[in-house]
Amino acid sequence: MKTFLNRILLPAMLVATLTGCSDDFLDKNPPQEIAAGQFWTTEGDVQMGVAGCYARLKGTYVTWHRSYWDAAADNGWAQHYGDIRLMQSGTLDPANSGAPRSLYTSCYQGIASCNTFLQNFKKVTLSEAASRAYEAEVRFLRAMFYFELAQRWGGVVVYKEVPSDVEQLKIAKSSREEVYKFIEEDLAFAVANLPDDAYKSGHAMKTSAQALQARIALFQGKWDDVISLTSAIIASNKYSLAPDLESPFIKGKGQASSPEIIFSIKYIETRDGRQSNDGGQEVEFFRWGGLAPTKDLIDEYEAADLRLKKWYYFSPNKTTFEREDGFKFQTEFTATNYGLIKFAAVWDQSRFIPSERDILTGHDIVLFRLADIYLMNAEAQMEKAGGTTSEAKALSYVNAVRARAGVPAFASLTRAQLRKERRRELAFEGLRLFDIVRWRIGKDINDKLIHSNIRLRWDDKFYIWPFSQSEIDINKALVQNEGY
Repeated sequence: MKTFLNRILLPAMLVATLTGCSDDFLDKNPPQEIAAGQFWTTEGDVQMGVAGCYARLKGTYVTWHRSYWDAAADNGWAQHYGDIRLMQSGTLDPANSGAPRSLYTSCYQGIASCNTFLQNFKKVTLSEAASRAYEAEVRFLRAMFYFELAQRWGGVVVYKEVPSDVEQLKIAKSSREEVYKFIEEDLAFAVANLPDDAYKSGHAMKTSAQALQARIALFQGKWDDVISLTSAIIASNKYSLAPDLESPFIKGKGQASSPEIIFSIKYIETRDGRQSNDGGQEVEFFRWGGLAPTKDLIDEYEAADLRLKKWYYFSPNKTTFEREDGFKFQTEFTATNYGLIKFAAVWDQSRFIPSERDILTGHDIVLFRLADIYLMNAEAQMEKAGGTTSEAKALSYVNAVRARAGVPAFASLTRAQLRKERRRELAFEGLRLFDIVRWRIGKDINDKLIHSNIRLRWDDKFYIWPFSQSEIDINKALVQNEGY
């Protein structure tokens, strides 16, 4: 460990590939010692550092794996991820919580990269405008990583800068309020200094930061803030709903130019997989049936809903199922009789050759899109009105989402209708568990039939997750969350 601490580490862009110490705690809080003259000398170095911070978004359960969180609740069944299924069975064990621990580690790795950048980039001579813009991007990313943690663990350890030694890593967690205050400071700077353009290139825009602010306000039930922030994004006229249900998610359908996307994790689509999103979505969700929708989710859709046809398929006997266009799905791995194709280019048969390792995905992972902004705004309007509303804008936003799906408009909006619409529209985008927690509706999903004779067992302590036992063992100042 001492050797690791004393060695010269690579710049922020390469932090994700560091080796030399197997200690997870150090890996997600790596000390940074860049040799003089080797880095932080040109604006190109700064741009590489920013790229390294963005690369941290590709950590496990931050990127396409986030869809699996829907299988920790009532939307899906995780065929291959036993620790996700344990949550469905009412178990979240600090000593054996692989998926939560992986997310926790990935977020702190991202935070460490951001802190390293912020500590070093001003060594380079930049214009004031460029300096503030680079800082704004990285502070946006740091805020996102901290929110991923805060919404699940509540109060967490906050590192505002790079620790100078291992002992400075071992500190007590901040309160939930302190964590959110720090996040809000980062996002206020980001909104003030990010470009006020439509999102396209993969770099965060002002609207990207506003969307994150809105999601955080939604999680906290700050309805006025949600309305203000989402209204600003909508009024910017930079975004519109995609005309179809596929292009926001699929490169081959025009994802790169989708007018709906406000922020995403960018990937390059290739045939060799080296720049793809790990060959993940189309292999895991489609070819292997690793994430299967539950009948409980499917039953939430109206019969005429186009999302049923575009995002799922049904195979009553778990055998090969043929679409109207002649494409045959291999469904032997579809545990629930339903398959997920929301993120798969299923019309392109050339992609799905016999070796599943050749089924490669390069689709970007969408974190914020206009449909979600519409539903946030409508929910806030509805909640402000006491649980039902006929407010014209709120209805227009929800009904725009429904019109694209080919289902009738609502004449008024109730809490139950809004919550169902979020479940239908945002399924497998990693937000179902987020919604269940903030709505405190664990009792409503308890005992739902998930798969075969398996019923969901919700435990109310899941509203706040436990720190893994390994974190407690390493950082003696870290106190376990109540109930664990």
